[in-house]
Amino acid sequence: MTLVQKDEDTIIAEMKAVIWANQFKTLSAGFKDATGIELSKGIKILFEAAVSFHERYGLKLIILNIDPSYTIGELTLKRKEILERLSKEGLKDRNKLLEFPLVPQRIGVISSPAAAGYEDFMNHLTDNPYGYAFNCRLYEAFMQGDRAEESIITALDRCLSDSSHLDVVVIVRGGGGKPDLHCFDSYGIGRAIAFLPLPVISGIGHERDTTVVDEVSSIRVKTPTAAADIILTRVKEFEDGINLFAHRLFRSTNRLTLTLRESFSALTKRLEDSVRSELLGNYHKLDIFIKGLRYSSRLIQNKRRMLQSREENIVHLDPRNVLKRGYSITYDNDKVVKSVSGIQAGNRIRTVLYQGELMSIVEGISRKSDA
Repeated sequence: MTLVQKDEDTIIAEMKAVIWANQFKTLSAGFKDATGIELSKGIKILFEAAVSFHERYGLKLIILNIDPSYTIGELTLKRKEILERLSKEGLKDRNKLLEFPLVPQRIGVISSPAAAGYEDFMNHLTDNPYGYAFNCRLYEAFMQGDRAEESIITALDRCLSDSSHLDVVVIVRGGGGKPDLHCFDSYGIGRAIAFLPLPVISGIGHERDTTVVDEVSSIRVKTPTAAADIILTRVKEFEDGINLFAHRLFRSTNRLTLTLRESFSALTKRLEDSVRSELLGNYHKLDIFIKGLRYSSRLIQNKRRMLQSREENIVHLDPRNVLKRGYSITYDNDKVVKSVSGIQAGNRIRTVLYQGELMSIVEGISRKSDA
């Protein structure tokens, strides 16, 4: 192998090194058990070595032992740097700000189909005691190893394409040791989760350690089964809320019906009393009107008799009837003559009789007194 020291991407020191075969199996196995990753290119290590010089092959280091705690510290530092970068870019809490659906039924599951965690999640979700039905779609990915990061990002991209057909995305894996979690400390995975318009539940099967995936996901749970419980609890809370609302609506409707029935009964009573009072009042008015009408009828009859009497008097005093009895009317220039005053001899006068008229010339005037 070649050991290098870098300043960012620039190599500032370089030396050849070897691990003898009789030690490599022990050192590499212990390193993987402690860190969860293979001893490979690009990994920072702290090692104990012996310096060897050969006239032909030159100077090199013989690695005798490797301290995995240094590499673990570097992995922890890497995780911290990734989270700081995501936070600086405003991506760390972006998925947490999404509203969790009221009834998550369309579930996108990122996992390996052979993972025990995927089987636990699906069994717990589908065999629920409430009889809820879910539409689950598996997006296959490796859950550990060198290919895990790339495959998880690809699965998240597929979830992004299908986001209109999903309510929530769940990342689940089976149980495993701490070393198996390093693939989830990825900037690329964290960024893909942040840009996903769906809340993500992280259930990658560990209790104490927190990965980048846990930090950026909307909800973090310890196990795949707990991830299923989150979904079931959400749906159950919605159903309970609907049932409670229905119960309250039923009670409110009953109270309102009773109140309206009482109000209607009271209104009916008031209406009956009002109608009865109005009818009684109108009955009295009608009675008074009938009495007044009868009085008016008698008054009209009396007036009719008086009118008939006056008509008879008028008929009796009609000038024609007077003329019929032998009286006459004398006119002087169309003026009725009532006295000889103003009449002179020679005036032409006209006398109206019952039948016919007489034209006369005044020859003389006699002023005899009635006495």
